Amino acid sequence: MSRKKASTVLKLALVSLILGLIAGGAIFSYNSAEVALKLERLRSQNRALVEQAEHMKFIRDMSIEFSISPRIVELIDEQSRRYVDSTQAEWRLIQTPEFMTHIMLSIIYAESKGDARAVGDRGRARGLTQIWTSTARQYGEVSAKDLLDPAVNIDYSFRHFEYLLQRYRGNLALALYAWNRGQGTIDKLLMYGEPPNNAYAPKVYRAAMAGARSAVKGD
Repeated sequence: MSRKKASTVLKLALVSLILGLIAGGAIFSYNSAEVALKLERLRSQNRALVEQAEHMKFIRDMSIEFSISPRIVELIDEQSRRYVDSTQAEWRLIQTPEFMTHIMLSIIYAESKGDARAVGDRGRARGLTQIWTSTARQYGEVSAKDLLDPAVNIDYSFRHFEYLLQRYRGNLALALYAWNRGQGTIDKLLMYGEPPNNAYAPKVYRAAMAGARSAVKGD
């Protein structure tokens, strides 16, 4: 083989090698991107599983702490996330859905000890939160019997609680006093410059802050 031909063959071989390396690099880069994408998906799935596990633990812990069915805690938590995640300013002051769940669980424990069939105040107070039938009817068609259903009771209780928060501009203490003593009573006291205080709001707030039923006096 002449020197000229050998040089040409060598050049062609080098070109082929370079093209092969480039092609190999492209394939390697593509595979790397694909692997990175799969890893990110796995991380995302792992985060979702961790969050789900943490949420399930929260439901279980609150169920045990407040001696109430996990299903009822789930219903409360669903409503808490729906309302607290809204754009309304009065709910943003509650800060987290978990805290609102603590508040409602504390109200329930103070009112009925978690008895969905509880009836009090000469038949007017019904179910888990002991919401009055007349109060619940301000927000929709509902019967006294309906309010013994946990899902219905919690739904209407959140509607009423939202109204109280709006009326008292996000003031949690006043909303709790009004829940316990009635809006009319609280409004009259405020109008005459008298404090609406009783033991109810502090004990519910303490229980909510601690996430513990033991903070509710009388347990």
